Order: sequence, then structure tokens, then C-alpha cells
Amino acid sequence: MKHADLINSIIEAEQQAQTLAAAAREKKLRLREDLSESSEKLRQDYLAQADARISAVREREEKQNSDAIEGVNLLHRMEMESMERLYGEHRAEWVDKLYTMVVGRS
Repeated sequence: MKHADLINSIIEAEQQAQTLAAAAREKKLRLREDLSESSEKLRQDYLAQADARISAVREREEKQNSDAIEGVNLLHRMEMESMERLYGEHRAEWVDKLYTMVVGRS
């Protein structure tokens, strides 16, 4: 092998090595970008799932609260109706007792 051929082959090997190194750097950069994009997508997906769960819990709690308030209102109405019925049944008796207590007549 001639001296010039040897130098050319060394230069060619160096160029191939630089090409391979550049390709490796480019691949490493693409992998980092892909990893970053994948991480962001996973983060967004996780946040979307968390938001959906929070919304479901919020809706369920609002329904439970609404049902509880409705139950309290129903109980209140029933108690008021009972009191009004008792008042209607015992009005005269209670008025007489109050009058007697205030005026003092038996």
C-alpha cells in the first residue's frame, strides 16, 4: 500500500467516524426530545385523569349534599305539618290554659 493510499484511508476512516459520531449525537438529541414529549404527554394524560376523577367526586358529593338537604327539608315540612295539626286539634284548649295561667282564674 502506498503512502498516499494509507493517508487517504486514514482520512476516510476519520470522516466515517465523524459521520457516525454526528449520527449518534443526532439520535441522542432526537431520543431526548422524544422522551421529553412522552413525559409531557404522560403528564397531560395523568392530569386529565385526575381532573375527571375530581369532577366525578365533586358531582357525587353535590348529589349527596342535595339529597341530604332535600331530606332535611322534607323532615322540616313533616314536622311543621304535625305542629299545625296539633295546633288545630288543641288550639282552644291551649288558649284556655294560657288565659288561665296569665289571668289566674281556675
